[in-house]
Amino acid sequence: MLIYLENNQQISGSDLLSAILRYDLVPIPVTLELTVNATDMLKNELVVGKSLLLANGVELAIVKVQAFNNNAIKEGKRLGALAVIAVIAGCEPLLAVTKKATIRDSVNLSEIYRSLGAKARFLSDIKINRFVCLKGQMPTKAIALALQKESAVIVYDSEQRGFTVRRINDLVNQQNPTLYDPSQVQWLSNPSMVARLNTNFLSIDSNGSDVLGEVTSGKKVNYIPRVDNRELNNLKRILVTRGIITRPIDERLQAGKAVLVNGTQYVVLTSAIRFDTGALGGSAVTATKAWLANMVEK
Repeated sequence: MLIYLENNQQISGSDLLSAILRYDLVPIPVTLELTVNATDMLKNELVVGKSLLLANGVELAIVKVQAFNNNAIKEGKRLGALAVIAVIAGCEPLLAVTKKATIRDSVNLSEIYRSLGAKARFLSDIKINRFVCLKGQMPTKAIALALQKESAVIVYDSEQRGFTVRRINDLVNQQNPTLYDPSQVQWLSNPSMVARLNTNFLSIDSNGSDVLGEVTSGKKVNYIPRVDNRELNNLKRILVTRGIITRPIDERLQAGKAVLVNGTQYVVLTSAIRFDTGALGGSAVTATKAWLANMVEK
């Protein structure tokens, strides 16, 4: 995995111990986790606020650095190690609680990101009926709820290096899915977890007396203010993980892409590219791991 520092130098293979590049269908869709030898140069360059650049042109901002001890020795000197977490550049403000309230009606999602201090390039957008993020709240949770009310997710396009907003129905009904053999998938089955995740939301109508929404036996119930029946129906649609597939580096397994396994279509919920040199013990690993999901409604 080629990773470049802010000073345009590449992190050498001898110093890069492990890396996990993760794409997900969440408000901050790209994250990178690194473990490197704590050389003098890397200690100066891998600090919070500095940037990293991947070979595919994706820029990330460092948001956390933690030092720890290991047994590596270089030039007769014992080295420690650095564990680094970086997120897609421009989204760092979304990781801190808000200093002021942001309340918007009938607003594009891209405008919400800008209102919260984030800088993201949107290739497609949707209108949010009402967005509320109060002072002291986490922006990512408010954005996730706003997306769920529209039955939508964020998909990062690594080729055009931008955010796209996709409806869940569109994701699960994509054309030309990639075919995989079922023997490559570790299947998951947990009906009680699905019941816990799929919440029945209720609200109060604008007349202040009628209750909107339905309650299904065995499902959680929660109240959410100021939503209509359309949004309540959208809140019922969730993506549930059904299986995990691990393969050698496979660029077809990208978050938001469709795959076909044993005649059933799934969408990649999370895709993680893992690179381990084995310098700290164990064998070297270069692999793609993807979590496959489909839509559950009601």
